[in-house]
Amino acid sequence: MLADSHLHLDRYTREEASAMLQRAGQAGVTRWLTVGVDLVSSERAISLAQHHAGLTASVGWHPAWLASGFGEDEQSQLRALARSSPKVVAIGEAGIDLLEAQTSLELQQQAFLLQLHLAREMNLPLILHQQAAERACQEFLQQAGIGSGVVVHYFVGNRASARRWLDLGCFLSVGKPVTRPQQAALREAIVAVPLDRLLLETDTYPLSGRTTEPADVLQVASAVAAIKHLLLERVAEQTTANFYRLFGSKVCCS
Repeated sequence: MLADSHLHLDRYTREEASAMLQRAGQAGVTRWLTVGVDLVSSERAISLAQHHAGLTASVGWHPAWLASGFGEDEQSQLRALARSSPKVVAIGEAGIDLLEAQTSLELQQQAFLLQLHLAREMNLPLILHQQAAERACQEFLQQAGIGSGVVVHYFVGNRASARRWLDLGCFLSVGKPVTRPQQAALREAIVAVPLDRLLLETDTYPLSGRTTEPADVLQVASAVAAIKHLLLERVAEQTTANFYRLFGSKVCCS
């Protein structure tokens, strides 16, 4: 059994989402976390999770989706959403994006801090988005005194980068880039990442020319197994156990 720790099913029709989850199940991927990027997206993520066994939701505001200010009102809205369903098992996607986000760094930091505090208040893990902002996010987590329970989504860094995140107490989630031989630095980093701090993901969302879907977690797991010279079954067992440990034992029967 495998788990996809990060996808965006709210960006698809219900029929498309159902078909993808069915194909994933046939590939042995039977647990998923669909991640919100703003209030509407988070609401849709919860709705989808309530209609699919094995699917859970995360509620949050992505830094590139901060169209206006983010303050205590928005934090309260996320809190209410998080409390609205037992299917909500994480806060995020939250963080800092210095490449694509149009909002100021100050606003991104404010939204990030409020979501960190919400995750700690609700005893939920936080899904971290960081693009061209690794050091900024690491410094921010250090200053906030938070690291444990943070998932570094779509990790593509090198060995030194992985070490810094691990030293903060974070989990690393890897996607299809790890399957590509040209990603030598990333693949070398994964050799050194303890298996009990690793998650697998696809970051599935609609993108022209892209065919990624949750069934592809099997490809990611196979690549990790080859890189670490482990049996695929061992990688599947431990990464799924990590998924349960982070997002709660209730996901095994949700």
